[in-house]
Amino acid sequence: MTEAVRRLNPPPFPPFPPQDCVLQFPLDHYLHVGAPTEWWWHIGTLTAGGRVFGFELNAAHMGEIYFTQVMLTDVQNGKHYKQTVVQSGTPTWAESDPTQDWYAGLGDPRGSAYIAMKAPRANPTDMTVHAALVDADTGTLVTFALRLTQAGAPFIVWGSGVMPFPPNPGGLQANNYYYSLTNLQASGSITLAGETFAVTGVTWMDHEYGFFGPPGSTVKWFLQDMQLDNGVSISNSASFTTEPPKYGVPTTSTATIQYPDGTIYYRADASMTPTGRTWTSPRGVVFFLEFQVLIPEIGSFTVVSSVDGQDFPFPGLPNDTYEGVATVTGVFLGESVGGKAWNEQSG
Repeated sequence: MTEAVRRLNPPPFPPFPPQDCVLQFPLDHYLHVGAPTEWWWHIGTLTAGGRVFGFELNAAHMGEIYFTQVMLTDVQNGKHYKQTVVQSGTPTWAESDPTQDWYAGLGDPRGSAYIAMKAPRANPTDMTVHAALVDADTGTLVTFALRLTQAGAPFIVWGSGVMPFPPNPGGLQANNYYYSLTNLQASGSITLAGETFAVTGVTWMDHEYGFFGPPGSTVKWFLQDMQLDNGVSISNSASFTTEPPKYGVPTTSTATIQYPDGTIYYRADASMTPTGRTWTSPRGVVFFLEFQVLIPEIGSFTVVSSVDGQDFPFPGLPNDTYEGVATVTGVFLGESVGGKAWNEQSG
């Protein structure tokens, strides 16, 4: 970390009070028994020399459904490989006891379409992750063998780690809990169609659990994650149950900002505006490839997908989700910045 990063000026409003965070670590890195939804979701950018890859490794359960989503985007060749598989799940699919080594996993490692994550109890954010996919369109096999180790404090979404804040009575059945690890030092390998690449990078993990809408509801969201080259991490998102954001129209969003020293700032009056090109999935869903993000008293940012087609159709359902590696440019407290980003949209 450079001196310039360590000496970032604070924004002209106070940080979120750390004592108002409801999460406990390492306890909340573990499975929450009885949570109606829970997932560990690795995303980000990996490089191998001049090659750039976007990736996603998601092990999740929502209600009675357990599933994996595994994706690789080969930016140089404009290729996107993905597979979503509904998996059999049990209460032991992830470790809930913080006195034990941590793990989470779904699928059979002896086959394809699986995710297996583990970490020692002494440092459950020092994760070894193995995964595989067989691309739904081409049959291409992609495997991952990664070590992901968090450097620094967790990223507490919304400052408190819970929505709403203060939490409603009812705990896991009434509130959504959410934190990220946005400074994961990544190394390992990706094997794509028989060719192995040694990769490195700084990646991002989301752990979200609890209430995610009543049974039968359709909660949708748009999200832009940013890892700026000044060491700041930003997550900007909006959720909705009716009309999604429209092209060229600003939509109110919430933005969580984390400084390199771990200090969290939060704005509930940010905005996202879909601009630029769009891409229509084979299912006919229109996704936005560019967003303008405005965070009052912080700055403005442009997030652009690195490859057009990065969707995740869910098998057997009309759901189609965009999960895409992206880049960001913009202005942070008056200074020009760039960086890596993620463009996520439920369709």
